[in-house]
Amino acid sequence: MTRTDDPLSARSASVQRCALYTRVSTEEQVERYSLEAQQEVLTRWAGVLGYEVAATYTDPGYSGAQEDRPALTRLLADAQEGRFVVVLVYRLDRLARKVRLAYDLIERLERCGVGLMSYSEPNINTTTSIGKAVLGIMAVFAEWERDTFAERSRLGMHKAARMGKYLGGIVPYGYTVEDGRLAPLPEEAAVVQQMFAWVAERGWSTERVAQELNRLGIPPKYRREGRGVRGKRTAGVWRGGGVLRILKNRTYIGEYVYGKRTRKPQPELVSVPVPPLVEPVLFEAAQEQLSRNALFALRNARSVYLLKGLIRCGMCGRAYVGSAGYYACVGRTNRQASPIPEMRCTAPHVRRGELEERIWHDIRSFLLNPGEALQAFINEESPESNEVSLLERRLQALLEARARLLDLYLEGGVEKETYYARLEDLDTRVREVQVSVEAARQRSIAERQRKEALHSLESLSARLRDRIDRLTPEEKQAVARELVEGVTVRPGKGEVEVEVRYRFGQIAPHTGRGS
Repeated sequence: MTRTDDPLSARSASVQRCALYTRVSTEEQVERYSLEAQQEVLTRWAGVLGYEVAATYTDPGYSGAQEDRPALTRLLADAQEGRFVVVLVYRLDRLARKVRLAYDLIERLERCGVGLMSYSEPNINTTTSIGKAVLGIMAVFAEWERDTFAERSRLGMHKAARMGKYLGGIVPYGYTVEDGRLAPLPEEAAVVQQMFAWVAERGWSTERVAQELNRLGIPPKYRREGRGVRGKRTAGVWRGGGVLRILKNRTYIGEYVYGKRTRKPQPELVSVPVPPLVEPVLFEAAQEQLSRNALFALRNARSVYLLKGLIRCGMCGRAYVGSAGYYACVGRTNRQASPIPEMRCTAPHVRRGELEERIWHDIRSFLLNPGEALQAFINEESPESNEVSLLERRLQALLEARARLLDLYLEGGVEKETYYARLEDLDTRVREVQVSVEAARQRSIAERQRKEALHSLESLSARLRDRIDRLTPEEKQAVARELVEGVTVRPGKGEVEVEVRYRFGQIAPHTGRGS
């Protein structure tokens, strides 16, 4: 047989060629819809119809509701090049489950002079007028089947919620789940009631409540049940933030609402009957006291710390907070964070004035002359762009190798068992490279966005340059948040090691005295 550079165009012009398209999503990995079953049936059907199979396009694990599928993209591109005259599918919903998407794909194929035929639905044949009419009906039912299942699931969840069923998630402190419903857990319910009383009747802050709970040795739910937060171990102590979430949770007065976390813009909220643990009068009194506590805290926040929220401990990972003339790790200073002395962090304090002076010197120098720092970073060639190019060329080479393998098999150059073994290996490598290409593209996009952000820093410099020495402490703090990506503090040999990461592409090591 005469060969050409294009393995798919080397067929005899007298034989019409077809393409096979197969797809399964994760939940459809069953025998009748498996990729192998679809391909086997379609291959035999193509022979009966008198077509030669030009290529098989397979999308494993992709939803029929999405258009962005690797094999489908290649199929449409090959259709434009006239590599086949018809596409064979096992069912229409293998191609698309959305009416609009199905029609869009079929119209794009028709513009290329390519028809569509379905094995399981003989009337779907876009080369005939009756087939086009039936197509619309079948596409509607494919989408209807999918949407009906989703709607039934949603209605079932809402019905269960109205009946008082607890539909999963973290069980609120003070409750347990019995027969699928929230029920009071006596030993924890008493703690919840005491927490509300401490705040409403004694005026305690959330920090004071947490300290008392830790002093009394009352374990939080995570420690009592031996669980962690997002898979990570915790110190197993009460903190002010956790206390505040309990005091703000209206579930404790029987007002639990299901549906707030749905992605729909106007979610359907369902009130779920829950046994209350706290009287409404006590709950509202606690809310009023929390508001007074917050106002008092604001009035006493006299000092403005330049690096507030930007410093992390290199030993325990906790935040550094301002305290008088120092920044200190909360894992060392806050008894609530580490109530057991042996568990407290030993990271050193950092002299506030010295650290702030050094960092503001760097910020001021950048704002007065940003050109050199920015230009060096912006002109730096991004390795991600080269990586994407190399991976795309590798992917193209694998796709061409797969096409050549198919050509060789159809010409009788390799046995069936050898063909399938080599095809499986190629498909595995193609999927691996496709994942790598997508990851490299995402890194490239992130790099480009960062460079665009750097350009915006030039605008910030232009706005502040003339009054850089007249900024208020609050304005300096805001500028530091814009330009400092993060600060890490670690103990060094006889001194404190501080690493400052700036958003204008510099990492500045500092050393200083600590305690």
